[in-house]
Amino acid sequence: MKSIKFIEVAPIEFELHLHGLSELLIACVDQGASIGFLPPLSQTDANEYWTSLESSLVNRTRRLMIVLIEEEIIGSIQLNLCQKENGLHRADLEKLIVLPSHRGAGVGKMLLKEAESLALSLGRHMLILDTRKGDVASNMYEKYGYIKVGEIPDFVVETNGQWSATVYYYKSLKEELLKEAC
Repeated sequence: MKSIKFIEVAPIEFELHLHGLSELLIACVDQGASIGFLPPLSQTDANEYWTSLESSLVNRTRRLMIVLIEEEIIGSIQLNLCQKENGLHRADLEKLIVLPSHRGAGVGKMLLKEAESLALSLGRHMLILDTRKGDVASNMYEKYGYIKVGEIPDFVVETNGQWSATVYYYKSLKEELLKEAC
């Protein structure tokens, strides 16, 4: 049986994972993931995206978590920590992506739960995310307690030129935070 491991990527280890992260991003975009890119996504553009995050990883305003089987990155999620003085209790969940060959195996759930745990450990109890309307991820978010608050029409353009809405969700982890404090 292949070993599965979950890690938070430390800034010092970021370069070690750059190629695998880019391969994951390319595979997901090429399969239609609506995560800010249109296919085909080049290796250069994928590398540029990930390296653009490096400073926020170094200053710890963003956390990057990955799931590996053996040494292959099969999924990732980002926790973008709000830096506003009145928003230090919240974070945005961004780019929950799973390698197409591993979808439906619980990897997304594992990433989501690990991101929630990390958020709690950082005192962040309000999580916010958005996803393209109609994406499979919407069902997962709702299944795990995320509440739909609305949608914005014509938010993204698809490869066929059609426009799609995005749906916003939130989840409060306040009760879990209070339990941990007791």
